[in-house]
Amino acid sequence: MSATRRGIRPVLLRVALPACLAAGLLLLAGAPRAAAQGSLKEAYLQRFVGRPAPPFLLKDLEGREVRLSDHKGKVILLNYWYTGCFPCRQETPDLIRLYNAHKARGLVILGINLDAILMPADDRRMLQRFVQDFEIPYPTLIADVNMYDDYGKPSIAPLTLLIDRQGRIAQVFWGAYSFSVYENAVRPYLEASGP
Repeated sequence: MSATRRGIRPVLLRVALPACLAAGLLLLAGAPRAAAQGSLKEAYLQRFVGRPAPPFLLKDLEGREVRLSDHKGKVILLNYWYTGCFPCRQETPDLIRLYNAHKARGLVILGINLDAILMPADDRRMLQRFVQDFEIPYPTLIADVNMYDDYGKPSIAPLTLLIDRQGRIAQVFWGAYSFSVYENAVRPYLEASGP
């Protein structure tokens, strides 16, 4: 064995082995968090899927009041998001594309912004920039504490609820999804007749 190879082996044992052990410990430490996240998701799904969507009255960016009942008989996506959420930024173009492709068929998307709850010190500066940068064509509503509580304090963002034409929560999207996933989910509800 050459001198170079003999010198590498002790270095690998001193550096690589502890690094691998540390990485393994980090993965194990993350396991309880992932399990807790899974049980949180299951509890959320059991609480909301198949049940009527709680009513709400929120204001849009111009201060106009919007009620969930304003969209009775439509297929609705409630998309919870906040401006500091990178996955929210990733999926916004797909939601815009979905809305533009299906609004004539009865699809409503309501962006429920959580900035006022999660980042109240920002005073909507980031929110205004976000909406302008993405040119969001569907309503952006400002979540309040009552609505946040009624919908189980959605702590994962983005979190999107699919509400059918009868006003029931049909599906929950935990995290960011692509245009095709959302389109495949809403299509059967758009094709179904109204209430």
